[in-house]
Amino acid sequence: MSKKAPLKKQHRYTLLAAAVSAAISSNAAFAAPQEGEEQRELDMIEVKGQATGGIDILITDEELDKLQANDLSEVFQLDPQVSAGGSVGMGQKIYVRNIGEDALNISVDGAEQAGAVFHHSGRIAIEPDLLKQVEVEAGAGSATAGPGALGGSIRFTTKDPSDLLEPGETAGALIKGTYYSNTEGYKTTTSVFGRDKSDTLSVLASFVRSEHDDAEDGNGDDIIGSESNQKMGYAKIVANLTDEQKLSVSYEKLNEEGDILYKPELVASPRNVPEPTEGTRDTAILNYGFDSNSNDLVDVAVTIYQTKNEQEREFRGTSYDGAVETYGGTIQNTSLIGDSKLIYGVNYRDDKSYLNDVDFPNPYFEETGSVKGIYLQDTHDLTDKLTISAGVRFDDYELDDVNGQSFDDSGFSPNISANYDINHEWSVSAGYAEALRGPEVKDSFKLSSSSNAADLEAEKAKNYEIGLDFNRGGFSLAAGGYLSEIEKPIGGTLPWSRVSENLDNDIETLGYYVRADYVYDRLRVTASFNSAKTEAGGYETTRYIYGSTATSKGDTLVTDISYEFTQDFMLGWTAEYVKGIHDIDINLNDDAGQPLKPSKPGYGIHDVYARWLPTSDENLSLTLTVKNLFDKQYLDHSSVEDLTAGSGYENIVGSPEPGRDIRITAALRI
Repeated sequence: MSKKAPLKKQHRYTLLAAAVSAAISSNAAFAAPQEGEEQRELDMIEVKGQATGGIDILITDEELDKLQANDLSEVFQLDPQVSAGGSVGMGQKIYVRNIGEDALNISVDGAEQAGAVFHHSGRIAIEPDLLKQVEVEAGAGSATAGPGALGGSIRFTTKDPSDLLEPGETAGALIKGTYYSNTEGYKTTTSVFGRDKSDTLSVLASFVRSEHDDAEDGNGDDIIGSESNQKMGYAKIVANLTDEQKLSVSYEKLNEEGDILYKPELVASPRNVPEPTEGTRDTAILNYGFDSNSNDLVDVAVTIYQTKNEQEREFRGTSYDGAVETYGGTIQNTSLIGDSKLIYGVNYRDDKSYLNDVDFPNPYFEETGSVKGIYLQDTHDLTDKLTISAGVRFDDYELDDVNGQSFDDSGFSPNISANYDINHEWSVSAGYAEALRGPEVKDSFKLSSSSNAADLEAEKAKNYEIGLDFNRGGFSLAAGGYLSEIEKPIGGTLPWSRVSENLDNDIETLGYYVRADYVYDRLRVTASFNSAKTEAGGYETTRYIYGSTATSKGDTLVTDISYEFTQDFMLGWTAEYVKGIHDIDINLNDDAGQPLKPSKPGYGIHDVYARWLPTSDENLSLTLTVKNLFDKQYLDHSSVEDLTAGSGYENIVGSPEPGRDIRITAALRI
């Protein structure tokens, strides 16, 4: 692969060895384009192994469509490095290499989703139908990952009107409906899109509606509190101001309500019953780009956003209303100088977390925080075989907490990595990166009952990686190892201190991955394996104790095999095999003084999917997906582990995953 400085129009990213070119081939369009058709391109596309230097995992909309992804766990289904377990969607939390979403930088079209509303639920709500792609950077890495990316970053990108419009087309509509047998539920998506004849202005508007009853587990029992009713409205306007300037404005409102478990990450119990619950995410984003045709030093991207995550719930007759509001922006420029590509910019984010205990006489609790950052990342081709990437960011955090304390912490986060092409088939990479996160606003539902230690200071992550890549014809192989450490993690000491402080035990993860991809004619085969062990003070981390910061998942193998019998019909099979973890010493005793040593049984899950184009074009498609084909009863390793054998912990376990679910989707393109 050429090592000359990338052309600006290629939008090249440096990728960790785990991605390599096979990742793109495995994420190619669902059905091959027919003769004469033009295949839509993604925005990124020269791929190169580079430890700690950029995107590790790329998930495309074609991949999400074939799996009929309906929640976070299904978005990340095909990569074992990322997980989000739980049968109650509002209770799903994302983990990357066992490190949770509180230690990740998560954004939607550049709008950072900072802060959690409720520690027993997840912090991000997303509608897979509107996603164009998802990029994951695993572990502390590039300076462009954003502030607080101790465990990496996840960037969700939504579709533009141009992603749905065919060349020369000025208007269109997409109507899509899905039936779910397990929940006797449905989802409908209606999108309309258009542009003027000069392609100066284009518009996309979508409305999504879904309703689901309680799911059934593999034993045929109702998963109480898993019902859900969702509505989402989305609109985006894109203006091509000149051939160098582009402006987009979007607004998204996602609403979910129902009789959902008060603590949606735990199983139903007398102390955790379904309660009237409503969650809402409002996000408004402005993106502006100026990419000079005559000056390689100028490629400016500006993002300004406002997002609000809110939850309203009841507990034993008491109503609560909590929210996290975030305002922020990023200004970034990319310059090509000789054999170097420099990306540099500034970030700003302002967060406010608040809680209304509406049935109490003094109802309002609030704390505010902000972070300012400046960064530089350089990728330089030293020779035709050797590429170096190095960068640094500086972040300054401020926090005014609910108890009147003020915190100010700052620091640098450097990174360096290298990729060497041994020959045209083999390459090796290695890298080191740091990331810093200062004290931030607490989740809203903790504001009335918790505090910060007076000496609270920033956490710092260190990440070491190596990688090896091989590519020959239609076969690609990537393997690598990683060691990450989060020093002075912020949390509460056992048993359940309500004071946030820097814990004495660092969180350490040691792991490795292997990924193989094979493409031959109409056959595609992918196998991905990840093994990671995460400990704090010599004890394995668990979701129950470390919540949204860390968990442990057994060795995981994910396979995906698909075959296009004709241009109109494709059949595929996916499987996930997770090895059990037994007698986990979590350094906690039950009420009888006996040590709690939970186990996470292993499991194997199989899905099949098929897609048919009855009219031999994309105007009408039918998709059949059978999730959990063999109706397996299991508890996902990313859910709260089973502690029910311990005295006083009889109700501490996550809900089992849904059993077999037959999904049928019809999509009509007008």
